[in-house]
Amino acid sequence: MLKISFLYIFFFIFFHGNAQKIEVIKIETLKTMMQKNDGIYVFNFWATYCKPCVKEMPHFEKLSKDFRQNGVKVIFVSLDFTKELEAVKRFAEEKRIESPIYLLDEPDYNSWLNQISSEWSGALPATLIITETKKGFYEQEFDYQSLIEKVKAFF
Repeated sequence: MLKISFLYIFFFIFFHGNAQKIEVIKIETLKTMMQKNDGIYVFNFWATYCKPCVKEMPHFEKLSKDFRQNGVKVIFVSLDFTKELEAVKRFAEEKRIESPIYLLDEPDYNSWLNQISSEWSGALPATLIITETKKGFYEQEFDYQSLIEKVKAFF
């Protein structure tokens, strides 16, 4: 009986203990995050229904792992509706996303898009790379090599 309890606890912790915590935020919180100056921040704007977004996510995860020691921090910003929070959590667990994920609770896109970038039409995927002194916005899908090239320009 003790072995069964131990195995149950082990599997529960292994499969659920590392569950991705997804915080619902407003644009003001995101803007505060964008003002950090302790490295290179890569904000990837995505949604679970966006196939190119889902396709490129592993490249961002790899970037986060490969360049963490260089001060690169990847942050996923989901534009799914807040009522889809549980679906976003399941998606993150299934895809084993380790980078932080925030769900932006701002349904009126026209009221905040320009606060991210005046270049943003609202299309997904979109990526903002930012440091204390430099900012780049990309409304495109990335492969790993092109993503690395964009980020390296911020070193």
